[in-house]
Amino acid sequence: MHFKTFLFFFSCLFVTSAASTQSSYSVIHLVDLVGNKKTKDRIIIRELDLLPGDTLFSDQITDRFLENEKRILSTGLFTDVSINVKDWDADLHSCSIEIVLQENWYIYPNIIFELADRNFNVWWNEQNKSLDRVNYGFRLNHINLTGQRDRLKLVTQFGYTKKFELEYSYPYLNDAQTLGIASNVVYSENREIGYITEANKTLFHQEDDERVLLRRFRASTWLNYRPSLFQFHRVKIEYHRNGIDPFVAQELNPDYFLDEVEAIRFFTLEYDFTYDQRIFSFYPEGGFLAGINVKKEGIGIFNEYNNLIVELRGEYYANVKSKLIIANQIKLNTNLFRRQVAFANNTGLGYNGNIVSGYELYVIDGTDFILNKSSLRFKAIDHLFNLNNVMPLRQFKLMNLKLYLTFNLDTGYVNEPTYRETNFLNNQWIVGYGPGIDFLLFNTYLFSFEYSFNELGESGLFFSNRVSF
Repeated sequence: MHFKTFLFFFSCLFVTSAASTQSSYSVIHLVDLVGNKKTKDRIIIRELDLLPGDTLFSDQITDRFLENEKRILSTGLFTDVSINVKDWDADLHSCSIEIVLQENWYIYPNIIFELADRNFNVWWNEQNKSLDRVNYGFRLNHINLTGQRDRLKLVTQFGYTKKFELEYSYPYLNDAQTLGIASNVVYSENREIGYITEANKTLFHQEDDERVLLRRFRASTWLNYRPSLFQFHRVKIEYHRNGIDPFVAQELNPDYFLDEVEAIRFFTLEYDFTYDQRIFSFYPEGGFLAGINVKKEGIGIFNEYNNLIVELRGEYYANVKSKLIIANQIKLNTNLFRRQVAFANNTGLGYNGNIVSGYELYVIDGTDFILNKSSLRFKAIDHLFNLNNVMPLRQFKLMNLKLYLTFNLDTGYVNEPTYRETNFLNNQWIVGYGPGIDFLLFNTYLFSFEYSFNELGESGLFFSNRVSF
């Protein structure tokens, strides 16, 4: 009798719990977008996993809305996003979603006045703050030309590096919004050239007659394929023509292009795949990324350069508490053709963001490298400021400010079989670490300050910045 009574009450509890769970969900029948005056609705909808017909559970609302808000912010098209439930009907299990958007400033015509060196600290410490190493000119960026997230870039630049560049990308060619295309053309020339690496520092040379020592031309076209929300494929073909003054090849470094060659031409064919499920990809607060890049340099047309590079990358972010984030990034890069690589094409750590903390002043050239960057981030400030009384531009009247206290620990290794006799950081593990502060403004502009230490007994304050587009 007691067992039957227990079974009866257990059954009642199960039915009650199931009924309660069933009543806590709703099916989305409408997604209403508010505030996107320029951007087309379909461009925003493409980033969402909250669509008409989807089921929304009440206990998932906060996390799911937050993830979608940050996914929209990651496009760089908006400075603020707020998602809210409207018309929740518990009896009919129906609701609608309202997404309120604050559009970004899309066109950025600006005067170029920037440093030519790899980073601010190299210019400040190694190049004596020389104004001769400054680029100036005009740059135009439009990140949403027709409201379809298509981007246009024009660059006319003089100073240390003379450069002319044109780039246009159109992300969605078809109705399913899975195919996109882009093209880029760049020409640049320099009167000063970094011709060799000694003691893991780049040595530069400039002739008294100020002749051009380096010319580069590049033209590329690529096709993007995005079959689902988190998958990104890219196939790219690119033409290069690079040339140096005979003095560089004959006197400064015969291995600049190898064997005293003064110019090389080659095509590259590149495939890139990324699975990106990070939460707010510009400054991730959760999720993960996995990717692979395969690049064949030289495809048998000119036979002047031949290489095959494979890169693997992974990122993982754990939001262990509401304000505490653990971040880890790893990248492995290798040349599969095991032959000597020309100095001009032999980049390892120290370039393009592949930097071990504390080693910002060094370059470590090599055919293969591994880089692991770990960070503990604490969100100390997250505040939305209303600048309505002082800001005339509608796009910047609401300013979101986030401040993170960080501690970074990086390690890396570069394998270099050829150019290693005068470079003591090659072929050994290096470690750098230190505390830092990251400022994120308008969810678009990131400013980082880090006081780093390395294994050479050196330390210093290092600065970097970037934007989300």
